[in-house]
Amino acid sequence: MLTRLTKALALAVLLTASSIAAAAQGNMSDSDRQRWLRELRTYKHEYLAKELSLTRDQQAQFFPLYDEMETRIEDLNSQTRDLETRLSGDLGATDTELRQGARTLFELKQAEGQIELEYFDRFQAILKPRQMLMLKSAERKFTSQLVKRHRRIGRPAPQPAAAD
Repeated sequence: MLTRLTKALALAVLLTASSIAAAAQGNMSDSDRQRWLRELRTYKHEYLAKELSLTRDQQAQFFPLYDEMETRIEDLNSQTRDLETRLSGDLGATDTELRQGARTLFELKQAEGQIELEYFDRFQAILKPRQMLMLKSAERKFTSQLVKRHRRIGRPAPQPAAAD
């Protein structure tokens, strides 16, 4: 029998995946997108808390730091996407600008990793060694579940053949 939290998480992931489909189609307003992101963050907290067996005290200390880190990474990704979009559409961009832009895109993962390493010691002060080890795996599992749910929900229904 599924626990109440597991059922809630399954429903949350299902709703999130359907929201992802709407967002991908550009059907979400800015306020809807912000609400969806807050809900996603809440569900991710619940998932990580369960996967890592976090105590309430650990949750209270960990998630503000984790959210701070995630926000910094999201901002970095947003800035990088903006740069890519700007340079891709700029037919007058010089080769030097394009090379530097490409370099920035290729350095993104390294910059994300640097941000994560900045938080490593801070997380270690809150989480037990096994929880630290399990964190990345839990993040991957969360993302994997979202992707699976999105694939199930986000696929368009087959369209009937047009009559001639």
